[in-house]
Amino acid sequence: MLLWDEESRPWGERIETLSPGRRQTLCLDAIDLCFASFQPSFEEDFAPETVRFAREAVGLFRGRFGDASLGVPEEQFFDDLYALQENDFSPGTASIVMAISEYADGIQRELSTADVLAILSACYEAVLNSERIPRVTLEAERENQNLVNLIAAQRELVTTAASE
Repeated sequence: MLLWDEESRPWGERIETLSPGRRQTLCLDAIDLCFASFQPSFEEDFAPETVRFAREAVGLFRGRFGDASLGVPEEQFFDDLYALQENDFSPGTASIVMAISEYADGIQRELSTADVLAILSACYEAVLNSERIPRVTLEAERENQNLVNLIAAQRELVTTAASE
């Protein structure tokens, strides 16, 4: 997380200028990017229930874009979401749950800059954990091409969102 913390410092200013809709889009794109960044793949790294629920959740969020509710019973949604951590011990599961939970909580109000950064951070952390780096240091993160690529892609998402 040291590298992400260092590289993401200037992003808050850009995110602050985004409309609520652009913030939502940025978060959903970042979650999809997270799924695409697992090596060898999201499907191979995580239990089928985690993959199914996570992809369905993002689909639900995109389908209800701009709505202030999930459109499904919220208690059941969150119970099912948190159950993923109890049933899938893959590194990164807790961070995926965090990213989805932060987004679901945030759509009931406008996502703040802090919310967006928390989602981006959780996405990075999910991939970081799945990389199984023995000792996470700034240097170890810099040497991991997948992590460097993810930060570059997140930076591009933020830059593109801010320029539209």
